[in-house]
Amino acid sequence: MKKNKIFYGWFIILGAFLLIFLDGLLLYSFGVLLPSIETKYGLSNASVASIFSVRCLVFAFSMILFGKLTDKYKPQKVIFFGGLLSALGIFLTAFSTSKIALFFNYGVLTGLGDGAFYVPAIVIAQRWFNKRRDFAVGLATTGVPISGLVVNPLSAYILKETNLETTLIVLSIITLVFLFGAFLMKESPEEMNLEPYGGKFPKEEDDIENSWSSSAAIKTLSFNVLYLQLVLGMLSFLIVVTFQYDLALQRGFNILTSSLAPASIAAGSFFGRLVAGFLSDYIDRNKILFSVFLGQALSIFIILNSNTIYGFILFGITFGFCYAGWIPIFPSKLKDFYGKANSGVIYGIFGTGFSISAIFGPPLGGYLIDKFGTYEYGLYFCIIVCLIAAFLSLLIKKPTKI
Repeated sequence: MKKNKIFYGWFIILGAFLLIFLDGLLLYSFGVLLPSIETKYGLSNASVASIFSVRCLVFAFSMILFGKLTDKYKPQKVIFFGGLLSALGIFLTAFSTSKIALFFNYGVLTGLGDGAFYVPAIVIAQRWFNKRRDFAVGLATTGVPISGLVVNPLSAYILKETNLETTLIVLSIITLVFLFGAFLMKESPEEMNLEPYGGKFPKEEDDIENSWSSSAAIKTLSFNVLYLQLVLGMLSFLIVVTFQYDLALQRGFNILTSSLAPASIAAGSFFGRLVAGFLSDYIDRNKILFSVFLGQALSIFIILNSNTIYGFILFGITFGFCYAGWIPIFPSKLKDFYGKANSGVIYGIFGTGFSISAIFGPPLGGYLIDKFGTYEYGLYFCIIVCLIAAFLSLLIKKPTKI
């Protein structure tokens, strides 16, 4: 590697950022679109949230599929053509004339394509970095919060000036443009006769014989504890991010002002990923996990006791910072525990925890709102699951391969 050239791994991070931005687009835009979808199709909170759950159920299958494909094939074309499904799904949603078409286009097609974004990007990025790995992954995953900062206000503005259909078409165009980041993704440093940043990985990480199979990895206590933490943390996050915008509207804020509520989560998330990624080189990762899950739980008390937009913003920044603090930690712990040979499929299976949370979280939040006419019960539920996740950090240990 010539010293006067920029290490190509940073272009990998750029490509991963663009792909993960699209994952964030699908995640954050739904909360803004939710009230308009309710009005157009005459659906309840729980019914509209179920569309998101269908997308995430398909996403669970898609993550495993694209994780396997990332382990076996060159990623550029696989990611690009997979992502085209999401762009097509968003575009066709604009022209959906029935509830069935709505569920298929937004639920099935976008969910299937979404698997091409996050998991392959993270798996490939990890292959390029030995040192500063958590920071590099955290930097790539800032695509999610930056997407929220851009997409939320943009979607709210387009909705205000035009309609739901135009908003969806614009989002599909953004998806198509950012999808070209797939062509920056090279399979590994070896493909370009380079070494990972910081030198070669330790033999136990790099050696295929010392890597775990996916079937063996998922049977370990450590994998299941991490998986349960992901499910619980995402339950809290998805309930909040799905209904925070709607809650702001109910508290009397206008459309554009209300969009600042979820956007503030994105802002906090941006810094949380970078700070946690940086600190993981100096602080035990289990301690980081305990701290951020605890902070995620305690931050919810802010929104429970605030009726001003400033309170919503303070909550969003604090909640987003803590939620994002565990994002770069999980993939690194999985790679350290189970090696890299099957990292794609292992992380793909692990990522299904997000889908489980999405299947149950938003519909549960919507049901509690419809049943009791208040957002408080859902928020208290979020506090409880985050506290459980925090104390699960005390059980994580590196598994021993027999």
